Amino acid sequence: MPFANSLDLEQTVISLFERDGWQVKPALPDTRDYTFEMERGEECVAVQLRNHKAKVHVGYLEKFLDFLEQPEGARFTRGFLISTSGFSPSVFTYIRTEEVIDISLGTFKDDQIFWELEEPSPTPKEEVTYIGVFTCKGGVGKTTISAHLAGAFALNGYDVILIDLDRQSNLRKLLGDGVYLPGPRGSLGATITVLNHSEWREEDYPDVKIVICDCSPEYDANPEEFIKRFNYCIIPTTLNPLGINKNADVIKRTFKAIRRVNSQAELFVLINNYHADEDRRNEVLNDILKTEFKELTVDDKRCHYIDPEMVAIRFSKQLLYWGYHLVEGSKPQLAFREIAGRSFPKADFLKLLDYLEDHTNLEAAKDSA
Repeated sequence: MPFANSLDLEQTVISLFERDGWQVKPALPDTRDYTFEMERGEECVAVQLRNHKAKVHVGYLEKFLDFLEQPEGARFTRGFLISTSGFSPSVFTYIRTEEVIDISLGTFKDDQIFWELEEPSPTPKEEVTYIGVFTCKGGVGKTTISAHLAGAFALNGYDVILIDLDRQSNLRKLLGDGVYLPGPRGSLGATITVLNHSEWREEDYPDVKIVICDCSPEYDANPEEFIKRFNYCIIPTTLNPLGINKNADVIKRTFKAIRRVNSQAELFVLINNYHADEDRRNEVLNDILKTEFKELTVDDKRCHYIDPEMVAIRFSKQLLYWGYHLVEGSKPQLAFREIAGRSFPKADFLKLLDYLEDHTNLEAAKDSA
């Protein structure tokens, strides 16, 4: 549980470290990148405290890593990220798969810091959760998002079924019958299985509780039985200045099409192919697109616009060249390989998974008996 006062938390944690022989110093003025710093022997550590009700998600970890890799963070030998509420499973997945060694995770509880040494096992799921990736327009990245969201679940230890509802069958072309993502340090990993709609029967896959549908942009080409099952639907779009109003109209039509047969699904607009280095332009275009959906989200509380400041799928070379394995003749794979030591797609899709779980009852739906 979070402290009522963050300053009280800071003083309590500082006292604990000072007792262990650390020399604590305040953070440099005008910085929010860390809470305080400390030294002991050859070590110089940046400490960041997170006093939240919700578990700390992978976005905070990635931001802290970015700070430590910048010139102003280069003097630190490592970082301590300490939370009063623990960490999402995706944080441990990111640390494991990115081989992060310069950040330690700690949970503050009962006036102690418990250092998180082991990755938690995935929580068993009972009910099948259906997630659709759908928009009444092609070319916005539905297949890419479907496959890599499935990858985020698989990295967190869940077997996933990907159902290809698009007549072009791009999922089958890119992933064949599916892929396997190895687990940490010799433990079992998870599978992503690609099926068409006629091949899917829940009773044939009793251990699979996550189903993601890559929908056709032609509404009538998607079997209504699947649209009715959607618990969640992701509608991808782009911040394109020439097509932004047109894209908004397409998304509104998509909302209406889904609502004709499914009144309960949580609907999310997600920005894809996001150029994170265009701060001013993104701010202007984002405000325009948010305004387009403001009235709709007020009228329908299950419609959500995901602000790209929170989560977006960034433009990256990994995603741009995803599918190059078809040219090379190598085995199917996701775009989670690192370039220059980092994988934006892996971080972004783990953040998306965290966002869905933080802003809906996704966990409750998956855990319910």
